[in-house]
Amino acid sequence: MILSYILILLSGIGLNIIGLNHYFDLQLFNIGIIKLDLFISMIFIATQTLVMFFFVGTGVSIKEYIQENPKTDHIFHKDSIKIKRKLYPPTMALTLLFVAMIIFHGLFIIKQAKEIWFHITYISTYYYFVKSTIIQHQCFKENTLIILNMTGLNNTNLESDL
Repeated sequence: MILSYILILLSGIGLNIIGLNHYFDLQLFNIGIIKLDLFISMIFIATQTLVMFFFVGTGVSIKEYIQENPKTDHIFHKDSIKIKRKLYPPTMALTLLFVAMIIFHGLFIIKQAKEIWFHITYISTYYYFVKSTIIQHQCFKENTLIILNMTGLNNTNLESDL
């Protein structure tokens, strides 16, 4: 989970670098714009994939814990599924918008698309990055609370934050 937060921060920095590099032609790190975009996109997509797989993994762990401890309430598994339903749509939309943005940026650089398409996808990606990050943070907190409640290690400070 901590690695996810670090990578989300790096993804946000990368998203800002793409915008700054496009609008101000900074020539960062002495590599071409397309190479920099591809490097940032690998980090960005790996981050979003890691976030989704974190919730898949914890959902499986919750289900296994309930199977091993039959007296455990099944509401924890249902709550885990609710969290995934809240998390996945904005995360997938963000990933798809980011990929579209990188494609349009590359097409603009090689003069195959109009710059407006990059502007539209960049602004949309930035909006969804902020929205998705807020939702991901909330889901991390809720998921941690589920695990703490399920295992009996409830931390009342975390509950009051929700």
